[in-house]
Amino acid sequence: MSKGVVLLNKKNALYGVIILLVLIWLFIFMPTEIFMKPLITPEAYLTSKPSIELFNRWIIIVPSSSIIVYLLGIQIILMSFIFMKHQQKLWGLSLLFWGIGTILAGTSYQTLGFELKCSGQTNCLFTSWFELAYLFMTAISISLMAKAFAETFTHHKVQKYLVGYGYIALIIYTIILMLGSAFNNQIMISYELFTAFFMPLFLVFFIINMINYKANKNNLDFSFIILWLLFLVINVGYYIYFFLDITTMLYTNTGLWFSANDVLHVGLMIWFGYFYFKIKKELTKR
Repeated sequence: MSKGVVLLNKKNALYGVIILLVLIWLFIFMPTEIFMKPLITPEAYLTSKPSIELFNRWIIIVPSSSIIVYLLGIQIILMSFIFMKHQQKLWGLSLLFWGIGTILAGTSYQTLGFELKCSGQTNCLFTSWFELAYLFMTAISISLMAKAFAETFTHHKVQKYLVGYGYIALIIYTIILMLGSAFNNQIMISYELFTAFFMPLFLVFFIINMINYKANKNNLDFSFIILWLLFLVINVGYYIYFFLDITTMLYTNTGLWFSANDVLHVGLMIWFGYFYFKIKKELTKR
């Protein structure tokens, strides 16, 4: 085994240890003094959405949404292995962490949301370890995606700056997330703060692809331009559905549960389908 391979293995092992230590920190210092706003009791929480009881012990909320989000997570993880098999290691690793994050999120926001945040509580908690782990894993995913994107589409200083932004954003965000967890600070562990750190990267990706396509008119950049536009449409659809509170209106009037998260997750299934069938093909050609 060459010296370079040994050093790479040691580096990867170090990254693995750091990730494990952060997850342990988030578990030990899981916030227990931040509650959902407005305050909601476990009983009221259960009446607001469908649920089933499993084995006369576990209460599973929004079972249909749980199925959708787990299918999405499995889809992404399977894609990650296929990308790595086709020598797209960074893209594959990014998808792997995204898929793991999706399953963690689905466990807390959907399937075991009541058990993790409401069971045994006077009022339901704002978050759980699974949600904090989801934010951390997805932050790693986007940082890796920044590196994969930079190596695919940029050179020299632009590549250096883009990779640097991804790494620095990940380090600073992780520290903030850990401190927010330890000191029960809702803003520091919020999804809104997460988006402030990482969503600008997708805008940067779009701009770089636009510049490259204008100069070269190649299929790969064009495919990514469509990818980012589709991502925007899906997220806009999520926020419209969310702010109009269509979930509650639909459930109250018809008894059918299809939430804003379901809109997002079904949209992402389509998005990752495009990623697999179109982007993988173009990356392989490259």
